[in-house]
This record gives sequence, C-alpha cells and structure tokens, in this order.
Amino acid sequence: MVRLIIITLLFLFLSLALIPQGYSYGYEFGYVETNGIQAIVSLYNLSVNSLYWVSIQQNVCLNFNGTSIFVQNVIQPYLHLRHGYEIAWQTSLYYDGSYHIHTFTYLEGTTFNITTAWSNTSCKLIIDFYISNGSVTENYTCVLVGKFIDVIYNGYSTGTVVVGYACGETAYLGKGFNVSIEEFYKYDGRWYVPPIAYSGYPNTGESAFCGCTYYYDGKAWVVYGHGGVKQLYNFSVVIVNNTVYTFPRGSLWLVNGKPFVNCTKCFGVINPFSYFNYSFFPKKEILLCFHNCTEVDGVKGRVFYLPFPEEVYLNEDGKCVSLFVNKNITANLSCTSSSSVNMTHSTKELGESESRNGIGFENVIIIFAVFLIIAVILRRKR
Repeated sequence: MVRLIIITLLFLFLSLALIPQGYSYGYEFGYVETNGIQAIVSLYNLSVNSLYWVSIQQNVCLNFNGTSIFVQNVIQPYLHLRHGYEIAWQTSLYYDGSYHIHTFTYLEGTTFNITTAWSNTSCKLIIDFYISNGSVTENYTCVLVGKFIDVIYNGYSTGTVVVGYACGETAYLGKGFNVSIEEFYKYDGRWYVPPIAYSGYPNTGESAFCGCTYYYDGKAWVVYGHGGVKQLYNFSVVIVNNTVYTFPRGSLWLVNGKPFVNCTKCFGVINPFSYFNYSFFPKKEILLCFHNCTEVDGVKGRVFYLPFPEEVYLNEDGKCVSLFVNKNITANLSCTSSSSVNMTHSTKELGESESRNGIGFENVIIIFAVFLIIAVILRRKR
C-alpha cells in the first residue's frame, strides 16, 4: 500500500512538472509611457481542437494606491454567423482579491476595435472601456477613488492576446485558425505602434496551445502551429539616400529630443520612444545592397545603409522575417521573393524546446497508464 501511495504521488509530481502552462498568443509589449491601449482585431477563422473556444483579451496592470489592478477588456466569440461572429463583450477589474465585472454586451461582426484608456486626477482613477464593430460602439466607464501611480511593466504583460474562453480554461487552436491583431498605445492624445513586441508570454489566467504568431503588414497574425514565446519584432533603422526610416511603421521616435514618425531627414541624435535608454547617431556604417527592388523595414529600394549591426525586416512569403546584418552585404533578392538570398534569419523562438508545445495530453495519459500497470504489478506481488 505504501508503494502504491508513493507511485501515485510520483505520478502527480511528474504531471505537474511536465504539463506546460500554455501561451498567450498575440501582441504583447511594454516599457512605453502610455495611458491607453487600442487593438483592431479581425476574426477570420476560430477553429479549435478542444471543448473550449477562445477569447481575445486586452490586458494591462495599473499601480493604484501602491497595489496592482488587473484591467481586462475582453471579447468572447460564441456563435459563428454566416458573415462573421457574434461576440460577448466583457470588462473586468481585479483588485482587493476579487473580480469586478461589467455585464455582457453582444455585438456581431468580423473586425472589432477594442480600446482601454485611463486618466487620473488628484484623487480618482478613471478607466474607459470601448468596443466597436464599425457601426455600433459601446462604452463603459469605471471610477476608482485613490491615487494612480503608473502602468506596471515587465516588458510584455500589456497587450491583446488569444487565449482560452474564461475561468482559467485552455484552448487548443485548430487547423485554419486565423486572427489578426493590430496594436497601438496612446501617448499625448495620439496612437502609436509599440517599438518592441512579443507573443506567447502568459499574461492572464487563460491560455492556449497549438498556435503561433508572426508579424506582417503591421499586424500580429495568430494561426495554427507549434510556436511558443517569441519576439515579433525589435525597433530597427535603415538609411536610404539622406533619409532615416524607422521600423516598425507608426512607432514614435525622437531626433534631438523632437518627435517624429516613420522617417526624418535630420541626422541628429535619434532614439525610440521608450523607458530604456538607447540612442545613436545615424551614420552610414553598413551597406546592404540588392540587385532588385527589395522591401527592408517597410521601405522599398535597392541600396540601404545601417548605422550599426542590427536586425532588419524583410517581406518573405507574406511574413515579416528578421535578418541580422553586421557587415556589408550584396544579395540577389527581389521584393516579391527572398528564397535566393544566402543569409541567416533570426527566427528562433525564445525559450522554445524541441517539442515547442511541451508534453501533450495524450502523453500524460500514457504516463498514467504506465504507472497504473506498475502499481497493479507491485500490489499483486504482495
């Protein structure tokens, strides 16, 4: 009997150790001064291989009165219509050990604008939630009495992700799954693209498996696959003629302390708008030359200069693919195909194992069966 108990406990320990916690597939960012998040979410195909469907969650943590408030703006698709989906809209705040949830509102559509914004006075924090399907807009405002301090960042806990439906559920994405997320943060009354973005970091109680995320055309595309945690992109700079172009498009940058977006002809001290201290002078240090017209960092041309060794981003088969360049390169590459270029792409996902999704549920069943057989044999020997 003692052996049976030991084996059972060993099985439970291995199960907890081997079963992964799942991922939050989507568009995650941090380290920018902001008072709002906006996501344009398009639902193309929501195929799943699980009992639970998905939710699309916009999450941010705010420091209020010295404690964390978990703010969520969530759409929960629950009915597939002929031309889109019917979704339930829900907002919630988690603080003082409990959830404070706003009642559901129902909308129909394929593309939704999900926006969360906050402002503060000397004694109040005002959080505004919005959702729109293009023709109908709903909003809800929550007012908390106290002192707002700042957004709580760890670099990737803010953003919009695809995860399980609710109540800690896990969704397994199916073949054909396809959702796009276009993300912005609000600063000084305007919306900008985050300078660095990630996907896969768990930032909520729900999770998902069998998905992957890639960045293209200004959007994070969540599709069926076997991906884990990854960096979608990093900020990047190329110089064409006498113009400095920045990536991602729509991100906020500073030159000599003055803001600009996408490009500048001023060759002063440049830095991306963010909390981390990074600046440079845009000298033409590295030559990247192509025989044909090629799109690099969203700019089409043949001759590009880089101010330092960095990752630039190419359009390859409908995906934005990173390419680390640290020396002068001439490549036979066109803007429609990059299969002929002989370079190393930096596409490996962070913290990704060979099996990427970890051990599957079927493997857990096999482990359980093995332990059960061993337990029966040992019991019979008694």
